[in-house]
Amino acid sequence: MDVSICGKALVEPRFYGSVEGYVIVEPFSRDPRETVVKVYVKNYGFGKRYTIDLLVCNDLVERRSAKLEVGEILGFEVGVRARDRCSVKLKVDGYTIDYIDQMVVYSEYSRPISIVTVFHHHQPPNYGPDKRYLSLWPFIYVWRPILSPYGLGPYHYHASILSKYRGYTYITYNLSPSLLAQWIDIVDNGITTVSGESIERSSGLTQIVRETMDMYRSLAESNSIEVLTSIYAHTISGYIVDYLELDRVISKELEYGLNISRKFLGRDPRGIWLPEMSFSMKLIHILSSLNLEYTFLDERHHFVSSQGDRESPYEPYIVQDAVTGESIVVFFRDTELSNDIGFNNNYCSEIHAIKGAYTFVTKLLTKAISNRARVVTLALDGENWIVASRNPPATAVFLDTLLNLFTEMKKIGIARTVLPNEVLRDNPPKRKLTFIPSATWLGSYTKWRGEIKEHEVFWREVESRVKGFKEYISRYGYDEKAEKAEWALWHILDSDYWWAEFWSREIISLWIKEFDKHIKH
Repeated sequence: MDVSICGKALVEPRFYGSVEGYVIVEPFSRDPRETVVKVYVKNYGFGKRYTIDLLVCNDLVERRSAKLEVGEILGFEVGVRARDRCSVKLKVDGYTIDYIDQMVVYSEYSRPISIVTVFHHHQPPNYGPDKRYLSLWPFIYVWRPILSPYGLGPYHYHASILSKYRGYTYITYNLSPSLLAQWIDIVDNGITTVSGESIERSSGLTQIVRETMDMYRSLAESNSIEVLTSIYAHTISGYIVDYLELDRVISKELEYGLNISRKFLGRDPRGIWLPEMSFSMKLIHILSSLNLEYTFLDERHHFVSSQGDRESPYEPYIVQDAVTGESIVVFFRDTELSNDIGFNNNYCSEIHAIKGAYTFVTKLLTKAISNRARVVTLALDGENWIVASRNPPATAVFLDTLLNLFTEMKKIGIARTVLPNEVLRDNPPKRKLTFIPSATWLGSYTKWRGEIKEHEVFWREVESRVKGFKEYISRYGYDEKAEKAEWALWHILDSDYWWAEFWSREIISLWIKEFDKHIKH
């Protein structure tokens, strides 16, 4: 196989010659007396007969002799008498290809663990001031078969795989307003690129976008998913209100994004995703004034340094502004578990991804039970962990396996996926925090200001425009010129353009030039 697609993953790849193999212990059981052990072996070489042994506590419990052709997978499962902390080994032709030091199996818990899972689907505005598209990523991640043979792009795949588990698994999505706006644009009007390419609203590609939108709407209408709103562009709003003091600009952009979400859903969203989890206590007033009730922040960089009646990150908190008395509810994501999905995503193969999903659920259950967790929150990008993988199709298998495990855990009553509004309805938060630090999921803001030499030059350009903007509206109010300049400012401040690895000086410059057309610099 092409081992270059193997990289950092939740579990190490296991090979013996041209054979890849994994042993898996199902981490939960309906019957406390029996544990299910699964075996997967894949042959990458010429057709050959292999002897495959499964040992539990060094006792041989299963032996299979099978001829595997190139690319063929052998999979089987065995029920074994549960013996806590027993070792499990998988041998191929006498070689131990994979092992588990100690079995960990959960068969009962005082109450089902609630798992809130949030995927953040986002795209910056990929068009210029003339409405022609500079790139097509909002659509490529829908229709391109990145996940073949399991599906198309990540936006389409998420919706289609959730439809498979409708009624059993409940997931929360942030469909960012700028992403929705671009989907609506191609469906309603068709689009034209700066290179002159046109994609008509009647095209087959546009139909896939329309189908994707319909799937998300259908899932939301059936309460299989909850959709969060967001600020229109991917703006680090906490930094902008703290550093540039553009509270009113952020409020207007949030309201604009909220209206797009409302139109798409046909109802008012109750929760909001803050891009990059960029938070400031100053945002509480803005969010509260828009009747937004809850958001999601980071355990490591927000919860740990928070102040108030703080106990465990595994429950939602009321966060109150001491000055205004206004508040918002915050769910804190488990940083480690969320990053396990988001960054340990380079699986060699489908069977490697299956092992990864089982390992993840074992880790989740262990952390939840040992911490007596009320709610475990997972929150991460919806598309980037898929497309940034060295082997994207394997991430589709990981997600499918994970959702299947969530479904099985619900059936036996050990854990269940829930929507945040359900958590707040059935068991509203009682603990109150009085302070959360201004930070992001990364901690600092150097990714957007500091890692690139040009960052500071461009931030100074932004500062001068902001100063001119404030002076203009103090003199003339929000007239037509101010509205158009503010529209440009939203795009200038989209954090995706400032992210160090995707630094986009050309796009920022394009929108600065547009700003200067309306308010002279």
